[in-house]
Amino acid sequence: MVLFGIVFLLLSCGKGADVPAQQKTNIDVNTETQYKNELDAIRKSIKGETKIKVKKDGKGYSWEITGKDVQEILKANDALKKRLND
Repeated sequence: MVLFGIVFLLLSCGKGADVPAQQKTNIDVNTETQYKNELDAIRKSIKGETKIKVKKDGKGYSWEITGKDVQEILKANDALKKRLND
């Protein structure tokens, strides 16, 4: 009887630990989706042949912007700073 109680307690504690991990992955997926949507909005607002490469690291986001028009590059850089660096 005591053994059954211990087994039940161990099994019930193990299931509770999985829920925060699932919530954490859902939050990560939601933030990734949000940043991708914002990046698409920035790309649509930029004219010409401006290319943006976004990289995610432990500290946040970094990016590389290439193109022919300096004003469009600066505009894209400002938009990325406002939207991606919280």
